Amino acid sequence: MQLQQPIGTIRLGESFDHAQEIARPFGQIDRVIEWCKTELTGDWRWQVVTSSSDRAPGRYIFYFDSDRDAAAFALFWT
Repeated sequence: MQLQQPIGTIRLGESFDHAQEIARPFGQIDRVIEWCKTELTGDWRWQVVTSSSDRAPGRYIFYFDSDRDAAAFALFWT
C-alpha cells in the first residue's frame, strides 16, 4: 500500500523508524496532517488503513524517522 506523502520520494512504511496508528472521526484527519506539516522536523508519511465515515472513525498510520517527531505526535494525538 502506498503511503501519502507531503513531499519527497516514495518510501515503504517499514523504512521508517517509528509508526503510530490513530483513529479519527470523519473530517478530523486534515487537522492532524496540518499539525504534522507545521510541527514535525524530520521525514514523515501517513497511510489510510480504513477511511472514516459518518458511522465509524477512520484508522490511519503515521510514520516518522525522528524520535522527537514520534514522541511529539504520540503526546499530542494519542
